[in-house]
Amino acid sequence: MKNRLLETLWPSSLDARPFASTAFANAALAAIGLLTGTLAARMLGAEGRGELAAAQAWPLFLATLGSFGLTEAIAYFAAQAPSRARATLATGLLLAVPFTVLAVAAGLWLLPRMLRGQATEVQQIALLSLALVPLLTLSVAPSQALRGVGHFRSWNALRLITPLAWLATLVAVQGTSHANVPTLALGFIGATGLAACVSHVYAWRMLSGPSAPNRHLVRPMLAYSTPTMMAAMPQWLNLRLDQLIMIVVLDIRSLGLYVVAMAWSTAVQPLATVIAHGAVPALASAQDRHRKARLVYRAGAVVAIATSLVVLAATPMMLPLIFGAEFRSALPAALVLVIASGITSLNSVGAECLRGLGRPRSVLRAECVGLAVTAVALPALIPLAGIVGAACASVLAYSATLIVQRRQLRTPGENAVLDVTAGVPPTLDPIA
Repeated sequence: MKNRLLETLWPSSLDARPFASTAFANAALAAIGLLTGTLAARMLGAEGRGELAAAQAWPLFLATLGSFGLTEAIAYFAAQAPSRARATLATGLLLAVPFTVLAVAAGLWLLPRMLRGQATEVQQIALLSLALVPLLTLSVAPSQALRGVGHFRSWNALRLITPLAWLATLVAVQGTSHANVPTLALGFIGATGLAACVSHVYAWRMLSGPSAPNRHLVRPMLAYSTPTMMAAMPQWLNLRLDQLIMIVVLDIRSLGLYVVAMAWSTAVQPLATVIAHGAVPALASAQDRHRKARLVYRAGAVVAIATSLVVLAATPMMLPLIFGAEFRSALPAALVLVIASGITSLNSVGAECLRGLGRPRSVLRAECVGLAVTAVALPALIPLAGIVGAACASVLAYSATLIVQRRQLRTPGENAVLDVTAGVPPTLDPIA
């Protein structure tokens, strides 16, 4: 019995080193996120924090659209052929260009219409934040290639650049006349740009193989990225549609309270995402991938439940202590969102397991079900219960995604594993 419990908590077939590196990075990200969230909330107050969230919400959504799932495709294909990782990265970046341009163009048309009820300054900051669309893809793609080939220490180090630069910005402007929404928005753009530059300089030196894009990778990468992007859209909307709706129907202070409640609830996620981030490289080239996927998912469930209980118990005392008494009214929503965040943590493990099995369409199916629940629950519950209603809608939607994911993981033969070598010349065959 004891051995079975240990196998559940940490399967012996899993290499502990990547998970240890990722655990350290996630702990650092959680600590930095708590610091930046606290500084931004105390610096701007509930209303200012709501304005910053309103300005960044749509550009961040468009950034997900602009990447077109190609950053995940880079990780998957780099894992299958590490000696051709540079060609994989170059091909993915080239394929992302037209999608990024389309996303920025859509933002220029969309933002003035969606934010017409907001202050002119908020609209201007939102348009400026469209710079995040290409910058986020440029910063994430190189680190995903490193993740794919198993350079977890490098990948984890690069993940820290943006939050550390963002923290430095907040510390620098605290207590000055520059402690305002426009300055902080510019600081976040600058932090993302810095991460993009450093990630590229480092990744191109560390990766192997020719640097030129390879046309033989175009078809398989798009075959992987298209359903990944289609899954990312409902996934992102499941996580952020509540804020997009609140921008329109609630006052800006309520949005600020909700953003802080969400920021607190993410304390549940770092440990579970340690397991999620290691899933694609661990499963993409494994022989017994279905058995390994079940073990990874089981470990993720144990971690997500345990962490949720700890954060839930700490919420009533710690949230107002950390963010300030002004945010005490966010407590009811925060308690519900902690439960939602625990479910999201497990969903992230399940999604990465399915991607590692070469089944991004299964992720898409689960996220679409969750989005359907979100689309019904949010308009019904936000007018009834405000930010608490939005939090309850999140629990319902994430639970629906969880149920479908579990069914997909139990049917390994339903979707065939993506055949990466189809149409690829022998020089790009995955390395055994």
